[in-house]
Amino acid sequence: MILLIDIGNTSVKAALSDRDGIGHSFRIDVLREQGDNIFEKIQASLQAIGPEKPEGAVVCSVVPQTYSLVRDGIRKHFRINLLTVSPDIKTGLKFTIENPASLGADRIANAVAARHLYTGNLVIIDFGTATTVCVVSENCEYRGGSIMPGIGMSADALHDKTAGLPRTELRLPENAIGKNTDENIRSGILYGHAGAVQRITSEVQKELNAEISIIATGGYADLVTPFLSVDYTKAMLTLEGLRLLYTMNVNCLK
Repeated sequence: MILLIDIGNTSVKAALSDRDGIGHSFRIDVLREQGDNIFEKIQASLQAIGPEKPEGAVVCSVVPQTYSLVRDGIRKHFRINLLTVSPDIKTGLKFTIENPASLGADRIANAVAARHLYTGNLVIIDFGTATTVCVVSENCEYRGGSIMPGIGMSADALHDKTAGLPRTELRLPENAIGKNTDENIRSGILYGHAGAVQRITSEVQKELNAEISIIATGGYADLVTPFLSVDYTKAMLTLEGLRLLYTMNVNCLK
């Protein structure tokens, strides 16, 4: 069994995988858990699944401090091979961007999984804390993309940066014309976000001058994809990418 860990700004998502694919998965809210508690939560979740110790682990992270805690915990308590995702490992991709070292590890994992699962020119949209768009050509070139504030971040900003707007529960709006403040906020954020993403993908297609397939993933995907034209939705795209990356690089760890 291989331990897959995706460390994001809002949560840590993890799963166990074997030859048949991804099995048990769990999520830890990093805003609630601090310091060593994060790795303790990972240990507790694994123990609840079963007594078997993972034989290896692969981690992608956009939060250096949390990554250090998880890395040290894995080395101390499991003593197993650990792969850290970066452009320097085997990915099957050619990075044609400036400074690949600055690319988020989760975006690398998403690109690897999408390239493995789908054909043609791919646009991968990850609706997480930030909404990221990644473009991978049919020739396995990672071409770049875009980043904008995510849905949750947008809702938080409206509440935090204004005197009178409430913190609103994010759910699908019933109408574009809101009848109260909460409905106005939901309409503005979700229809507005969908419109922004649709414009970005339209511009990407123009720049590539080719047909594209759009893949959606991330925690907020279900709130936006009803208003978008997407070809595929893959909830565990990042974790699938981690599983593939471990398989590609496991011989380099021994």
